[in-house]
Amino acid sequence: MCSRCCGWRWRCLYRWRCCCGCGPAAMAVHLEGPNPVIANWISSSSPLIAASKSGCRDAGRSEDRMMAAAPQPGPRYYDLDALRAAAMFLLVLLHSTYFVLPDPAHRWPVLDPSVGDDPTYRILLNVSSGFLRPTFFLISGLFSALLWQKRGLRGLGMHRLKRLGVPFFFGCVIIIPLTGLAMALTSGRQEPFDFPFWILPFFSIWALMHLWFLWYLMLFIGLFILLARLGLQFRNPAVWWAVIPLSAALSLVMSEPVFGPDTVRTLLPVPAPFFHYACFFFFGAFLYQGGVSVRRWWMIALLPAAAAFYMGDRLLRQYGSPGTIGGELSEPAFMFSNSLTLAGALFETANAWLMCFGAMGLFNWIFSRPNFTVRYLSDATYWMYLVHLPLVILAQWLVVSWPISYHLKFMLVCASVTATVLITYQLFVRYTFIGSTLNGPRTRRA
Repeated sequence: MCSRCCGWRWRCLYRWRCCCGCGPAAMAVHLEGPNPVIANWISSSSPLIAASKSGCRDAGRSEDRMMAAAPQPGPRYYDLDALRAAAMFLLVLLHSTYFVLPDPAHRWPVLDPSVGDDPTYRILLNVSSGFLRPTFFLISGLFSALLWQKRGLRGLGMHRLKRLGVPFFFGCVIIIPLTGLAMALTSGRQEPFDFPFWILPFFSIWALMHLWFLWYLMLFIGLFILLARLGLQFRNPAVWWAVIPLSAALSLVMSEPVFGPDTVRTLLPVPAPFFHYACFFFFGAFLYQGGVSVRRWWMIALLPAAAAFYMGDRLLRQYGSPGTIGGELSEPAFMFSNSLTLAGALFETANAWLMCFGAMGLFNWIFSRPNFTVRYLSDATYWMYLVHLPLVILAQWLVVSWPISYHLKFMLVCASVTATVLITYQLFVRYTFIGSTLNGPRTRRA
C-alpha cells in the first residue's frame, strides 16, 4: 500500500485511479497485496501498465512519464467544440455592439451618434457578457482535467504552455500594439505615433486588453497543477458544488457597472474577479473528474436563466452594481446595506451558472455527433479570438459615417470581420506552423 493512500476502494477501481491520485500503474502495486486477482486483471487490461512495482511513488512517476510521451486518444466532445465556437462568435458580436450602444459615456474609440435610446444592443451586450467568460473558463477547466488524465501533469503543463503561452507572448508584442494603434487612429489621438513603433509593444504589454483571458487561464492551469501535486482530488460533490455560492459571494464585491462579472486588463490579478472565474474553471474540472455527464435535459436551465437575467438587468439599471451606486463609488457600509443592489448581483451570478448548464445541454442535444464544419469552426475561433479586436475597431471606424441604418452597420461589421478572419485562417494559419501552435497539426482533406 502507498504511504499516501487511504486504501483502495471499488470506486477507485471504477475510476481507474487510486484514492491518492495515482493512476492504473500504481493501482496494480496497491492491489497486488490485498487482491492479486484484481491486480493482475488491471495489469492485463490497461495499456499504461509498464511501471516497476517497487512502490506507488515510482510507479506513479513512471506512468506520468509514459502518458506525457505517448498520450492516448480520448473522447471528442463535439458539443463542447460547438459551444466554444458559438461563444467565440458571440465575442466578436459583443465587441461589435460597443459602437452602437446608446450610452455616450461608454469608453470606446468609435461611437455612432445616430443610435439614440435604442436598448437593443445594450440587451444584446448584457446577454452575451453575462455568461460568455464564465462558460469559457468552465469548458477550459473540463478540458484541463481531460488532458491531465491523458497526458499527466507534466504533459498538461507542456501542452498548455504551447497552446496558451506562445500565443499570449506574441499577442502581447504584436496584437496588443496593433489594437492600440487602431484605437489611436480611430479616436484621433496622435500620442502613440510620436515614438517609434518598435517601442510601442513594451508600453502596451501591461494592458492585456482581450488577452487577459489567456493570462488568467495560464494562472488557473498553474494552480490546478499545484493542487493536483498536493493530492487534491476534483471529485467530491460536496466540495465542488459549494463553489457556486462562493462565486455568488464574490459577485457582491464586483465594481463595474455592467451586467456580468468584471473584466480585467492587467497582469496583476484582481482578487474578486480572479477567484470568481476560478470557481467556474475548477467546477469544470470537477465535472470531468467527478464523472458528471452533460445531459440534454440541462437545457431547461435556460428558462430560469432568462428570468434571472431579466431581474438582474433591471436591478442593475435602477440601482447600479455593488461597487457603484448612481454611477459613483459607494462607501462599504452603504454598499452592503443596499439589498436591491446585492440582489441584482446575485441574479447576475445565477444567470451565469444557469446559462452555462443550459447552453451545455442545448448543444449536447444539437451537436452530439461528429461534424467537420463544427470542428473546423472550433479550430478557427482561436485565431478569431486573437486577431478580431483591431479588425472590429477598424471596421467600425470605416462604416460609422455611412448614411445607412446603424443596424446595417452592425451587421456589416460582424460579417466583414468574421469573413476576414476565416479567410486568413484558411490561407495563412490552418496548415502552417501558426495553426500547429494554436490547435495542433492539421492535414488537408483529399
